[in-house]
Amino acid sequence: MINTTAHRAALRLIAGVMTFLLFAALAVGQSQDAKKSHTLRGKVESVDATAKSLTVNHGKVEGWMDGMTMKYKIDNADVFRNVKAGDTIEATVYDGDYTLYKVHVVPPDQKK
Repeated sequence: MINTTAHRAALRLIAGVMTFLLFAALAVGQSQDAKKSHTLRGKVESVDATAKSLTVNHGKVEGWMDGMTMKYKIDNADVFRNVKAGDTIEATVYDGDYTLYKVHVVPPDQKK
């Protein structure tokens, strides 16, 4: 026979953990949404798949940073299948975050 008090306590614990995880997931999802996004466009100077980073020489990103060459972390390791040194890329960046998101290679006919 199952102890109903223990069973109820276990259900409350499971519900509490699930509620906590739901709110944690929402907080993580909102962290980038709450920050202003910008588009970065630049030339890849070097690729370091081991460190999950690209060194990019980019122009000024209005409202975020002046043009410079800088090493950036990448949000998705799949980028390293398509990006190589010399490619022109576009990526999304967020205020206060030096990670490149949604990185894609700009075809030669679209370079500005």
